[in-house]
Amino acid sequence: MPGLFFNNPATPEGKYLVQRRDGTVPEWPHFVLAASDPAAPAALLRYAQVCYQQGADEEYVRDVRDLAMYFDRWRTEHIIGDRDAPPHRTDDPEIIAKMRRGGSA
Repeated sequence: MPGLFFNNPATPEGKYLVQRRDGTVPEWPHFVLAASDPAAPAALLRYAQVCYQQGADEEYVRDVRDLAMYFDRWRTEHIIGDRDAPPHRTDDPEIIAKMRRGGSA
């Protein structure tokens, strides 16, 4: 399956529902990175670099860099994900309804 779920007419809600600890769903667009994706650590390291350049809190920048290293370690111990794979799970209608209200990725 080429492209993002979000851009596929069959799955316009996206692939993930991002929900806060209080149960609310952010209203802004977002993108989910997974440790199973070999490209994720590089993306996190670049993000940390830009945060540093923009003057972000040093602890935050360090935590993002540490997360990138954790993703690398995790991937060496687990299977690598297939980011191009077609949908392979059964959708939960309740989750899809939440996603259609916005905030999915």
